Amino acid sequence: MIRFSAHLMRRLRQEQHGSIAVEFAFLAPVLLFILAGVIEIGGATYTRLSLDARVTAMAEYALLQSAPEDQAGATELAETLAGMLQGDASETGQAVVNNAATAAWTGSAITSQSGPGDIANCYCPTLSADRVIWGRQTSCEAPCASGGTAGQFVQISAEAHHVTIFPGYAFIEGDMVGTRTVLRLK
Repeated sequence: MIRFSAHLMRRLRQEQHGSIAVEFAFLAPVLLFILAGVIEIGGATYTRLSLDARVTAMAEYALLQSAPEDQAGATELAETLAGMLQGDASETGQAVVNNAATAAWTGSAITSQSGPGDIANCYCPTLSADRVIWGRQTSCEAPCASGGTAGQFVQISAEAHHVTIFPGYAFIEGDMVGTRTVLRLK
């Protein structure tokens, strides 16, 4: 019996059939995890780049328009920008014209409202982590604390819901991907 066992062990050590299957069984979960991570990051990146492209196009459109002279013009520009930001139902977009008019698209409708600012005045906005701080109204071309000059500005932002394939272990913080730009009209 011992001789048979030793002969069988020698024979199994020399046998190569099936060794690739065993190696694949060890490596397959790691490779699948890497593939899933690439798909996850690729999906979030695609969503972000899609939003960036739309926000950039709206910023270029806003730059080609003349600066609004009154509240009605500011509201019209904000509504036009928000309407052009429309995407699918899980996305939202917002346009704020000189803190005087805001229009938002929430996946199904465009809503607009007047803001606290005056379209005739200028601002020195600053960016916070999650929003634009318009600051106080000032005269146009006045120096700003940041080193720039006061002017009329437009903020355009968009967000989209990103569904992760790793619930609780997402590569992005939260489930929203967003982008924002602030540009000077005049």
